[in-house]
Amino acid sequence: MRISRRALLAGAGAAAAAAALPGCRRGRGVVDVRAFGARGDGVTDDSRAIQAAAAALRPHHTLYFPRGTYRFAQRRPSGDAAIVVTGVSDVAVEFDPGAELLMDNLDPATHTGTSHGVLVQGPVSRIALRRVNVRWAADAQRSLGDGIRVLGRPDGGAPVAGISLTDCVVRASPQAGVILMGASDIAVTGLQVAGTKADGLHFNGCRRATVDDYRAVNTGDDGLALVTYFSREPAFDTDSATFSFPSLTDWSNADFTVTNVHVTGGKANGVRIAGAKRVAVNQLNVTGVHSGAAVMVDSAEPGADVGWNYVASRGVSLKGVVAANCHTGIHLLARPGASGDRRFTDFDVAVDGAKLDGCDNWSVRAESITERQVSGLRLQNCAISSVSTTGGNGGVGIGNARDISLADVSIRHAKPVAAFDTVNTGKLTVDRLSVRVDQP
Repeated sequence: MRISRRALLAGAGAAAAAAALPGCRRGRGVVDVRAFGARGDGVTDDSRAIQAAAAALRPHHTLYFPRGTYRFAQRRPSGDAAIVVTGVSDVAVEFDPGAELLMDNLDPATHTGTSHGVLVQGPVSRIALRRVNVRWAADAQRSLGDGIRVLGRPDGGAPVAGISLTDCVVRASPQAGVILMGASDIAVTGLQVAGTKADGLHFNGCRRATVDDYRAVNTGDDGLALVTYFSREPAFDTDSATFSFPSLTDWSNADFTVTNVHVTGGKANGVRIAGAKRVAVNQLNVTGVHSGAAVMVDSAEPGADVGWNYVASRGVSLKGVVAANCHTGIHLLARPGASGDRRFTDFDVAVDGAKLDGCDNWSVRAESITERQVSGLRLQNCAISSVSTTGGNGGVGIGNARDISLADVSIRHAKPVAAFDTVNTGKLTVDRLSVRVDQP
């Protein structure tokens, strides 16, 4: 049997890559994008080579990007992404520490995106993304284009399970940095996102996930969002690829553990939790969020005059929240309609060990936008310090609420302004609240 020189060299390159690949396991095949013609020089259009390499993935293969900058310039590619993983399980996508995927395929007339960076779509399982590094080449308008997009189906039609992201980086994407929808058994570790036009890390309709050591800088929307939408019947919106349910389910971003998260800047909230169930957030640090809250936990019933609807979250634990120089610290917000449906007012949120400094508005705010009272906030071991003289003045504000409890809460304010305020509030429990005002 004759083997061509090109095939021999490609095989030798793959063997060398397998030997050098840090995450390569014995018996796992390596699909090296350079063996398919990718140059990685930041100038050559490597689109076809990248797509061919991704199409060659088989179970127990690793798609490998050696050191270099791989320019993807093809607009509106087949599959809507530079790298598409669908219908094949037990695979990995791994970048060398010096490798980068450069997305250079914006529409030149509108500066809008024409594809995602990486798309993982069901049915698949046991997919590992290691050190995936995606950057858009130009300043894009908010439009199509997530850095990493994972799409499954909770109804079992196209399941996605066993997804891991390790030390990945996304910069300047036209939409979200990383978005996962309808996926289960997820592990996100060491993710860094900066300059996205939408959320940094977004979950919708997922279950059983861990997030650890996540950093978001100057995102166009929430730094971290756990959002599952409301509809009268379980539904999937094909246009937005989002899931919605009539009540909290085990797919309502349920059973999440989030630790060691840092959010700096951004145009919405540091962390947003809406329509979620059994979520534990530990060691959250949010700085410089001037257009929203460090932590927003909210609901919205149809008719509440907002674009999206979601029920009240339950089983939410926030421990070790540190917020500095934000518009609002921790905000519990209900937007009920006229029905009196308690799915939109009855929360279960426990905050323990919060340190909130320099909030322009309320440091802690629990409110309903109507007289239908919001409920279910427990706050303890909370230290507040503020110098604000506008808005809620940096203290604690409770409006149209019931079943709110405060324990070991201290408020230190530089100026004599309202530091603690309640309106239309019942069943309020306060144990050890201290207020100190520095100026007369």
